[in-house]
Amino acid sequence: MKLSEIIEKCKLQKVVYPADCEIKAGYCGDLMSDVMAHAEPESIWITIQAHKNSIAVALIKDIKAIVFTNSVPIEQEVIKKAEEENINLLHTPKNSFTICGEIYSMMEEKTDTD
Repeated sequence: MKLSEIIEKCKLQKVVYPADCEIKAGYCGDLMSDVMAHAEPESIWITIQAHKNSIAVALIKDIKAIVFTNSVPIEQEVIKKAEEENINLLHTPKNSFTICGEIYSMMEEKTDTD
């Protein structure tokens, strides 16, 4: 599924958006070691951990986009690092459970029609 479809349907705010890309999986988690152990490449990551280590984890795991939920503040240094590394950063006031459900439903629906 294209990231642009997810952004549009979930009404996500673009913070850093270097390029549209294909999202093949998703992961929700706030514990960095858990994300590093279980997130799949080319995925979208839903979290409240809006700090520079999130960008590093995304790079290590080839995560294409991070969605920061619950309107967590995003520091300028995080935005700058995401721009440097071409990581899509998205933001929403919705909670992680809601966003996960929305994205999961869209991906399942797309799988059923393919």
